[in-house]
Amino acid sequence: MDLDNKKFYTAGLFAKKAGITIRTIRYYDKKGLLLPSSHTTKGYRLYSEYEFARLQKILTLKYLGFSLEEIKNAILNDREEDFKQSLAVQKQIIQDRIDHLSLIIKSINETESMLNQGSKLDWGKFINIIKTVTMEDVLLEQYKNSSNLKARLNLHNKFSINKYGWHRWIFDKMEFSPNARILELGCGDGSLWIKNSNRLPLDCEYVLTDISKGMIKDAKRNLKKVNNRFSFKVVDAQDIPFDDENFDIVIANNMLFYMGDRNKALSEIKRVLKKGGCLFASTTGKNHMKELIETVTNFDSRIVFSQFDPAEEFGLENGRTQLEEWFNDVYEYKYDDALIVNEAEPFIDYVYSTHGNAPEIIRERDHEFRTLIQRKLEKEGVINITKNSGLFEAKKP
Repeated sequence: MDLDNKKFYTAGLFAKKAGITIRTIRYYDKKGLLLPSSHTTKGYRLYSEYEFARLQKILTLKYLGFSLEEIKNAILNDREEDFKQSLAVQKQIIQDRIDHLSLIIKSINETESMLNQGSKLDWGKFINIIKTVTMEDVLLEQYKNSSNLKARLNLHNKFSINKYGWHRWIFDKMEFSPNARILELGCGDGSLWIKNSNRLPLDCEYVLTDISKGMIKDAKRNLKKVNNRFSFKVVDAQDIPFDDENFDIVIANNMLFYMGDRNKALSEIKRVLKKGGCLFASTTGKNHMKELIETVTNFDSRIVFSQFDPAEEFGLENGRTQLEEWFNDVYEYKYDDALIVNEAEPFIDYVYSTHGNAPEIIRERDHEFRTLIQRKLEKEGVINITKNSGLFEAKKP
């Protein structure tokens, strides 16, 4: 069928050409994922060729494990001319999944090699496999693009009582020697350097790395106009591809708690640091964001924010001890801050960006949750949230 020089297909013919059932087409229509472009005079659905591209994206994301609600959000603003960008995003997500599987295979190979050599069984190797499967999967899913990161940063940027800023505070703690080489592990979208773009030493070299190709892409775009002294590379902090004693400073901003084998990561960091060089590693403590967590978990007891607790892995309470096994002169700096939230939407956006099953469960009761937060603000005026974060400085002998 041809309407206004545009080719259309009935639902049955569209389904047949795509190799799926008409029941699937109707289901996706009902869910708002694949709406028909038009209808016949009798009310039958008509689909254009553009819908094949949308269907392809739906099926690809579904194969990768996205929920239908997540897929709906991903395709909400799709336009017909966005084919190339859509395919690039899909390819990036698939590559992230491949990278994650490669990390799992690497952990399994190391354990298998130990067993083949007849070595004493090290149950820590099996624990590392478990952590790689869970923690790295969380990391890759969370940071395949920067949308979740931006939602979290927005809450902090908008409602933090310390207006000086986290990233400028961290920058203040670092002393850059002439012609210094700086390595950042887990650079995210480059926020540390964006916030300090007006005071970067001109003679230094900056190497920004992240395990997520999506985050590296975001960092490149965000820092394109800052200067040409940045280089970018996808790197697993547990296997840093640089020579020994190559950097004056290594930065690990809120990322060491994600490491499946943290001792290996710290060993690698120490190896690439020059003698007298410094590691700056930030993290959080046990009470960080506790009021937000309590509000959400009290709303629905099924909610679990994460399969692991960052503060338990590498936090303010235990980070020094872990670092002292590898470095001399470990110093701790506490960042004095809190959140006073007086708007519902940024609070809700933050919850939707978190780890664990909170986003999925909150979506089921979205209206109830929004009503809860609105009424809480109407009654109390603000939501006070504890922030417990800080920075370790560790020097290589």
